[in-house]
Amino acid sequence: MKDLTRLAAVGAIFWALTAARADAAPRWAESDVEALLTTVAASAEEGLDPKDYDAAGLAQARDAQAADLDALADKIALKLAHDFYEGAAPAAVRTDWHIAREKFDYGAWLDQVLARHSVRASFARLLPTSPAYLQLKASLARCPASPATCQTIAANLDRWRWLPRDLGQRYLWVNVPAYRLDLIEDGRIVASRKVIVGKPGTRTPAFQAVVKAITVNPWWNVPCSIVDESIGKLVRQRPQEAARRGFVSSVDAKGQLVVRQRPGPDNALGRIKLEMPNPYGVYIHDTPARSLFAKDARAFSHGCIRTEEPEELARTLLGPSRAIEVDTLLITGTTRTLPLATALPVYVVYFTAGTSEDGKIETYRDIYGRDARWASYR
Repeated sequence: MKDLTRLAAVGAIFWALTAARADAAPRWAESDVEALLTTVAASAEEGLDPKDYDAAGLAQARDAQAADLDALADKIALKLAHDFYEGAAPAAVRTDWHIAREKFDYGAWLDQVLARHSVRASFARLLPTSPAYLQLKASLARCPASPATCQTIAANLDRWRWLPRDLGQRYLWVNVPAYRLDLIEDGRIVASRKVIVGKPGTRTPAFQAVVKAITVNPWWNVPCSIVDESIGKLVRQRPQEAARRGFVSSVDAKGQLVVRQRPGPDNALGRIKLEMPNPYGVYIHDTPARSLFAKDARAFSHGCIRTEEPEELARTLLGPSRAIEVDTLLITGTTRTLPLATALPVYVVYFTAGTSEDGKIETYRDIYGRDARWASYR
């Protein structure tokens, strides 16, 4: 009898809660649903496809006052918020993109949006606000008739959404397809250099790191892949020539050939190397083959970034008070690592479209075929 009484009590509570939910106001107010539909339609201005967000299904559920209206609106809002804040492309499209993003609680964000009835404004705040993004967006609005150009702009708008919103006040920005390195301070380019980047077979990844120091007259620790590809053969078959070119070899505990190259005129790193530890073994450095900077297309390296005028870049990053140290070390040939007073973020990115100072669209050759990969998911 006691069990039957308890069962009846539980049943009464269940039906009371069900009735309360049925009588409760919907999670999504009518005005918020309208604002979401408007935001979905406007997503085309960001290079997104409104069809990806089932606006038609939401409008139909709204008109029918469907029971699943709240659930459908939640699903659409969360997907759109993700694509505004982190980009729409799936992980398979972001191969070789290793730039970390801030954590974001989309569920808590949506709860606050609905509590404040601030749908449109809250979605707008998820988007990048950098001048480069806004200029690309304006270019998309007046996109020429060429579908390829429009698609390129859309792909690059999405890449901007992959980036952290705060890049810092001072940082290095390396755009691989543009073959260019910029020093950015307070949102302005204060110095630019031509760069050489990885060949299509040895691509330079997109990643972030921190420059902690500058080494003048560096040794080169030859990567295993390059030892296997060419240097190992030189060391084994022509040891005198290898020694003349500064290569020093040994065998490690695993029996692997280890090769280093002394500082000097033939050193592959040249005379300046930016110390920016990263898992990819990619650095910004000088090169003895400076004639390559005269070429328009400069994808020649094994992945590292060779920079034009590295000595001047080193002086700029170290500051006027320490520039003389660079000059002294260059004259004497002494190897030394000079720490930066403040660590400097560096972002190696892949953008095939941008805008010039006069607001005109600029496009760069898609040297690694990443635009095509992005388009394939569309």
